[in-house]
Amino acid sequence: MTTRVHTDLEAYRVAVSELPVSATPARDLPAAVAVVRGEGRWWERASAAVRAGAGGIVVAQPGAAPSAELHALARVAARTPVVVERRLLRPGMRDLVDASAAGHPPWHAVVVECHAPASALRDVLPDAIGWARVVAGTPLTCRISQTWEGGTLALLDPAEGGAISLTATVQPGAPAHGRLRVTAIGQERVEVDADLDTVVSIADAAGRRILPPLLESPERVALRRAIAAVRTGEVPLDLDELRHDTALAEELLTASIHKHR
Repeated sequence: MTTRVHTDLEAYRVAVSELPVSATPARDLPAAVAVVRGEGRWWERASAAVRAGAGGIVVAQPGAAPSAELHALARVAARTPVVVERRLLRPGMRDLVDASAAGHPPWHAVVVECHAPASALRDVLPDAIGWARVVAGTPLTCRISQTWEGGTLALLDPAEGGAISLTATVQPGAPAHGRLRVTAIGQERVEVDADLDTVVSIADAAGRRILPPLLESPERVALRRAIAAVRTGEVPLDLDELRHDTALAEELLTASIHKHR
């Protein structure tokens, strides 16, 4: 049985053609997985697709969205699976980092660095916070933050373990969609470099190893996840996670100096 997919994005049309057993192109929205371009006011297009009867939503590389609009989308799509294809926070690499931390106590130190052109920093910051959340394994709160023109510095508190240091700065020479670097130190040292590709390395007493790259395109991964969610009726956590990361990003960017406790 194939699931209908409605998209005008070439990368997703390619992904549909690569999944002939599970996906087929659709010209209309009802009961189809609708791929929403993550530019401009993408949350309005996603809400409109849900109201038009889409069976599932894929948001392709979303730009920054106001928290209030994400809350409104979550209400509209409460029973509709929403998969979010985030540029710098790929599910497969998240799983590799989660697996590396299995059975370990909380990290002793975590540092997240984010660099982007001025036009992209607001879009990239939620992904930086998302990586901090993934490494911590829990939602985060802000202990203290300082924001200035061209950057922000914060200490984020997980439910367990020490504070996470996050720095996000404007860098004119950074890639158009930004870059991230995450370093987590515990019994192992895990490093994540997220750019056009994402590289994860792990160092311990036995040496340093680089985990194998993901060969499947992010569009195909997102489409497979959306199709699976539509078929099983399970609602992914993608939208809730994006709401968390966006709300915290807004908190960091809206105060010049903010002591939270």
